[in-house]
Amino acid sequence: MLQVENIRKSFGRNEVLKNISFSLKKGEVLAIIGSSGSGKTTLLRCLNFLETPQGGKISVGGNVLFDAENPSSQKESEIRRNRLHFGLVFQNFNLFPQYKVMENIILAPTLMAKEQLRLNGSYKGASTMKQAQQAIREEAEVLLKKVGLAEKRDAYPCDLSGGQQQRVAIARALALNPDILCFDEPTSALDPELTGEVLNVIKGLKSSDSTMIVVTHEIGFAHDVADRIIFMDGGLIEEEGTPQQVIDNPQSARTKEFLARFNQFGD
Repeated sequence: MLQVENIRKSFGRNEVLKNISFSLKKGEVLAIIGSSGSGKTTLLRCLNFLETPQGGKISVGGNVLFDAENPSSQKESEIRRNRLHFGLVFQNFNLFPQYKVMENIILAPTLMAKEQLRLNGSYKGASTMKQAQQAIREEAEVLLKKVGLAEKRDAYPCDLSGGQQQRVAIARALALNPDILCFDEPTSALDPELTGEVLNVIKGLKSSDSTMIVVTHEIGFAHDVADRIIFMDGGLIEEEGTPQQVIDNPQSARTKEFLARFNQFGD
């Protein structure tokens, strides 16, 4: 489903990603682990077209979304369209504080519906904005139930705990029905007691066959939920395989060193 080929990204003389290649099948969960500065977040930002790689290709479902050698794939109109294949849940929630929970979730789908109705005259079977808005709100209600926050639809972000805000952010990302849902260390900004509630939501999404990429420092969670693990170090994929291969029986000396530190101090 997702094919990443030889992605390279530099900031000035700092080469952050060095020919990164991997694939991900529909319904799989990929966990990316590694020390801070290893390139994990930059990789997610490249996949979501928030950064432009200097080299490589990104394909979804056999369709090439980005090709560093094809300038047309880097046009702003193409980038906006390609972003719809991915959803990104940030470390720090990034909810709009002036909007209620429901408004945060329906904002992007509403804007998309207006654009689709203008261009094509329909949006997911709706031919009017009123019909589209009703469908969008109904789907948002379903998503709020999925993340366990149906009763918070009219609350503002400031009235929610960090864990609740992150669960709203997950629902917001799901509202656009992305092919691949990406998480950038989704529990790093949370107190330890709130981490579990967010991880449980992500586990629940796995059971619904969502395709996900999770950058995380929660090694136990990665072991339990991921189908495959990538360990990144210095902008390279140092080791890749199943959780049993990478976490239980690592082959790389660098992977062993990284995991030993977590075993000693906890994650």
